[in-house]
Amino acid sequence: MMVPVPCPLLQAVLSPLLASALALSLAGKLKSRVGWLVGPVLSYQVLLLGLVGLRVWLEGPILERYTWVPVPSVGVDLLADGLSVPVALAMALICACLAFYSIRYIEYRVEAIYVPEEATKGHYYAIYYGLYPLFSAGLVGIALSGNLIVIWFFMELLLIPFYFIMAYFGYIDRRRIAMMCFLWGTAASVVFMAGAFTAYACVKSFSIRALSALAGHRYAFLACVLMAVGLLIKMAAFGFHVWLPWVHAEHPTCIAGILACYANIGAYVMARVLVLAVPEVFRALSTPLMIWALITMVYGAALTLAQDDVKRLCACSTISQVGYSLLGVSSMVPTAVAGGIFYMVSHLLGKAVLFSTAGLLVYETHERDIRRMGGLGRFLPLTAVLWASGSMILSAIPPFSGFPAEMVMFSGIFRSAIGHAIRLATAICGVLATALTAAYTFWPLKRIFMGQVRTNPSSGAVREAPPSMLVPLFILALASAALGICPRLVMEFLSSIF
Repeated sequence: MMVPVPCPLLQAVLSPLLASALALSLAGKLKSRVGWLVGPVLSYQVLLLGLVGLRVWLEGPILERYTWVPVPSVGVDLLADGLSVPVALAMALICACLAFYSIRYIEYRVEAIYVPEEATKGHYYAIYYGLYPLFSAGLVGIALSGNLIVIWFFMELLLIPFYFIMAYFGYIDRRRIAMMCFLWGTAASVVFMAGAFTAYACVKSFSIRALSALAGHRYAFLACVLMAVGLLIKMAAFGFHVWLPWVHAEHPTCIAGILACYANIGAYVMARVLVLAVPEVFRALSTPLMIWALITMVYGAALTLAQDDVKRLCACSTISQVGYSLLGVSSMVPTAVAGGIFYMVSHLLGKAVLFSTAGLLVYETHERDIRRMGGLGRFLPLTAVLWASGSMILSAIPPFSGFPAEMVMFSGIFRSAIGHAIRLATAICGVLATALTAAYTFWPLKRIFMGQVRTNPSSGAVREAPPSMLVPLFILALASAALGICPRLVMEFLSSIF
């Protein structure tokens, strides 16, 4: 028998707030070293979710219900099941690892942006580490939520740390980019909530479990369309993608993996709220969204191949990668939906590794232009291994998690596409588009780490980043390898929801 943990789901959502309190209290004295306190608190959240996952594996779903607003009836329903556990655990692990990665990176950004008199003050670290844990609370809150209002609340909560961290620590025109992120995120949340209130008008409840009664109502399709459009904006699908290259390229790279979680969480919410809860209504959107996903995959890949800025390259690749998850989820085939969520988890790990490795390059070389790089593998071998690992995860190369995720997803899509010409053509083009991923991840690997040296390593400026930045990324790469070698760790959870 497992020793029960009191209110484990509520603890998982609220425990990051302890990290915020520690940061705000002690950053003035500890400065960047306060990250060594924040990281362990977020690691506790990972451990807690790991125990929750084990309990779900052995005993089944966990539901915690808390009363919030009596009229209209809004409860904080937190649900840990086969769908929410792997997503919440992956995002919590990324947030914890990047908290340690941030310690030296944010110190570097503060020294680069602010004059020495200001950089030595602790209030910049209080701002960063006071806000950073809200990412983990918000992302895990969305994953565990069983209520549309609570999902909307956490969507809005995430915009606060994104805005201020970008405004204080971002790159080119950081305040304008921060406002861009805030406005697009608000637009996505508002459209999603318009759909949620339309659904509430039909079923008189904000609970996701009550949405099954939406089928047959006059405004059911309108409610689904509005919620889907809100999620597509958040996912930066083609047509709504214009914000992501700017925001993803100019934020401080220590939160790059978290922004990838923010974009991908839309696929999870679509699966939870629309595909599983109202399949009869969502079915009309299935094929159009699959075509939309394919366009997003191809366009994002083409946009990525045109980039010479290492951060912007990783930023544009997120557009393409989100398309894969959208393709699997929107197909509505149980195997493909499970594969799409599995691919989403794999992408989160791969993008956290790849984009954070781009941050290592900026930290190590003070350079973003790939054309000015070359031959760095002989001076930065660990950084090269990390870039190769991220590339292999995203390109679905064994032994990493991308391979079984793509295999499961496309097997489900093709199984349902036989006899349906449009879906079959979309599936075939989707498989062909995977070659573009290898092109835009491994071509930069060659340009950056192989060939002629274009930097001046004799000055001592080019050297490996400290272990506090490297080790967290290797942990994420190893997590992806574990899921690739034993995909049952994820598929046992995801298969249980159908």
